Amino acid sequence: TVADLSKDVFSSFQQLCENTGRLSESFLKSDFAMAIDNLRLKEDGYLKRAAILLFHNEPERFVPGSFIKIGFFESESDLLFQDEVHGSILGQAQEAIDLLLSKYLKAYITYKGLNRKESYPFPIEALRETILNAVVHKDYSTGVPIQIRVYEYRSVIWNEGELPEHWTIDNLTQQHPSKPFNPDIATVFFQA
Repeated sequence: TVADLSKDVFSSFQQLCENTGRLSESFLKSDFAMAIDNLRLKEDGYLKRAAILLFHNEPERFVPGSFIKIGFFESESDLLFQDEVHGSILGQAQEAIDLLLSKYLKAYITYKGLNRKESYPFPIEALRETILNAVVHKDYSTGVPIQIRVYEYRSVIWNEGELPEHWTIDNLTQQHPSKPFNPDIATVFFQA
């Protein structure tokens, strides 16, 4: 039930939504149960799986594999250290990015006069986009977590998901319509 969901996660969601300006003030002030209804996260009186993933502190109790594994590899088979990111998928994306930037990726330091600048091997915006896409478009029915493999000179972000029917990788490199694998999850992430 809605009572089993986390009011703290919902409060964080409301704060994120305030920053985007995509939801009305009346929505932002609505109670939790009404907001879940307005986000269309209930069907026939029952919570949808998306509601559990988005607003429950322990979605893995109901949806196995709904977490992120991050590992630093010396080679394909030599894992040096790892972390797991659990909790609501709304928080997982940010926590995974924070872990990658603080523990897994090396920032290169340059100076301009007295000012120090840190540059990562690829743009932070690209990292954010790939993590968000991995979380939003994952096939949560498989029980397999999102896996991030970090190596010295490359990173691989993988989820159990697939492209929309009849799509190729070439479709993604051109202008294309948005066809989210999990529309309810994509809508909530868009609002936030």
